[in-house]
This record gives sequence, C-alpha cells and structure tokens, in this order.
Amino acid sequence: MNVSDKIESYRKRRKSQLPLILGIAAVLLVIVGIIIVVISLNKGGFTPFATQTLTPSITLTRTIAPTVTDTPTITSTPTITATPTASGIYSYVVKENETLTTIIQSQGLADTPNALVIILMLNPTINPDLIQVGQTILLPPPNFPMPTPTPLPTGLAPGSKITYRVLAGDSLNSIASKFNSTADDIVNLNKAVLTNGTASIIYPGQLLLVRIDLVTPVPTRIPTATATATATH
Repeated sequence: MNVSDKIESYRKRRKSQLPLILGIAAVLLVIVGIIIVVISLNKGGFTPFATQTLTPSITLTRTIAPTVTDTPTITSTPTITATPTASGIYSYVVKENETLTTIIQSQGLADTPNALVIILMLNPTINPDLIQVGQTILLPPPNFPMPTPTPLPTGLAPGSKITYRVLAGDSLNSIASKFNSTADDIVNLNKAVLTNGTASIIYPGQLLLVRIDLVTPVPTRIPTATATATATH
C-alpha cells in the first residue's frame, strides 16, 4: 500500500469516528448542565463564571471631640434687707391664722408694756376675739408709751354712764371702787359680755359701761397704834 492509500484510509477512519466523538461530547455537556442545575437549586444560585466583587474600603476618619470647658455658674447671693422698725403708729393687714397675741409676738411688741391695751385703744371698733384675714388695724411701734386716758368731765351727776377700757391688773371690784360703783351694777350694764356675772373674766382693752358715784366713798381708815404692856421682871 502506497502512502496516498494510507492517508486516505486514515481519513476514512477519522470520518467514521467523528460522529462518536461528537456524541460523547454532547452527552458530557448534558451531564455537566444537569450537575450545574442541581447545584444551583441546592445552593441558591450558581455563577459559572466568577465575577470579582469589589469590597469597599472603609476609611476611618478621626473625629476630634471639642474640648469641654467648664463654665463657672455664678450664683447670686440674695441681699438680706432688714425690716425697718416702725417709728410711729402704722397700718397692718391681718394674715391667715393670726390673732392679736401672735401679731404682738411677730411685730416685736412682746416687751412693750400693755401692748394689747394700746392696740385696742388704737382700734376701738375691733373685736379682740375675732379679727379677720385682710382686716387692717393700727399697730404701735415697740416701746410705745401708754396713751393717757381722757379724764372724766367734771360735774357729772351720780349715776352717769361712762365707757371704761380695762387695764392690765383690773378687776370688776377694782373698777367699781375706782368710780364709786358696784360690781353687780357693772355686770347688769354689760350682760352681753359678762355672761358669768361677777365671776366673768375681763381682759385688758375691753370696753365696759360703768355708772359713777352710785355709792358714797368710804374714807380710808388710818390704823391707830395700840400700846402693848410688856411685863418686866
């Protein structure tokens, strides 16, 4: 067999094997395709050609916190202003839960003799047992002297009525003695306030009606010295 016959024989064999090779290649491609599908279904996706994913680079920027400077807090100290002491009679507005007694204490009148009597003399229309919130009364300054009572007019007839303001240390009997009256008569003239008769309690500053010169004043008896004999031995 010459060379040309050999080449022709090789070509014929190649041609007869080509369909087989193509068939095997097709079967392999089908198998590979099935494998790819199965993998993609089981793993949620499959990319036959890997694509490079760019990972963003994180650049850390340094933030400089501002320096906190403590700002000093200036607290103002309140200036205490002393309450000036009244130099004369002044008006005072009654506050809640106050009485004349508490007002005397709060207004510095505790050391003023007869402070309550003076207040009642300055406010003849007030009820010392019932002062009201918001009521304006007159108050004396500390150590205010006791006002001099107005002297009785001369020539009053016996039995004339006068208005007398009770002073500290007074009693019904002492008032009666002062005006030549009787305690019983004073009680009869003031039944509205002396509800317990001659046993009624009177207080400084209270106003009472008194009838003067009902009785003849009894002269004060001067005690006479009596000689006492002393036995001698």
